[in-house]
Amino acid sequence: MVACRFMMTLIQYPHPDVSVDAPEHSSRFRYLLRRFLWSCVQLPFWPTMPRVLSPLRIMLLRLFGARIGRRCLVGSVRIWMPWNLEMGEFSAVGNGVELYNLAPIRIGAHSVVSQRSYLCTATHDYTKPDFPLYSRRITVGPDAWIAACAFIAPGISVGEGAVVGACSVVTKNVPPWTVCAGNPCRVIKARQRVAQVLTAPWGSRSMRA
Repeated sequence: MVACRFMMTLIQYPHPDVSVDAPEHSSRFRYLLRRFLWSCVQLPFWPTMPRVLSPLRIMLLRLFGARIGRRCLVGSVRIWMPWNLEMGEFSAVGNGVELYNLAPIRIGAHSVVSQRSYLCTATHDYTKPDFPLYSRRITVGPDAWIAACAFIAPGISVGEGAVVGACSVVTKNVPPWTVCAGNPCRVIKARQRVAQVLTAPWGSRSMRA
């Protein structure tokens, strides 16, 4: 299975002419080697690790270059490139989330990405006959919540304190301190600002302004 995964990695290596909003890989070989080694870690046991082993997941992600703050929670998440992931303190990513991070993904402090959401930094340029792959970074601001099964398109910025409703398709930037939902995602109403978060967001009580 690992060998099959490595062959898929070879096939999915970005086209040489791809426009990537991320630091360039120093070499194709180094990139493929890192992807292969990460697949060896993520494939065999990662999906079945219980939530209580989140610190072990975080330790492995840090070994592969992820920048993760203190007291974060990482569920059984599919992460393509740990070195393109940054999480602020007290942030959480739920089970079944996929972070397709060919470009960097930054999740701000005290933010939550709920189960089965898909953060997609890459897509194909359909205006060209060879459908070249390109990618753009995704930023989730602090104190934000992306609810279950949401899709976040390449290049999107979710503002501080914003809430994205379940199953939403986000193709435009989300303003700070708003509640947004739908396909396409649109602003529903303003969200009251949070003055202080007392504990981690997955079990928190908040002091509101």
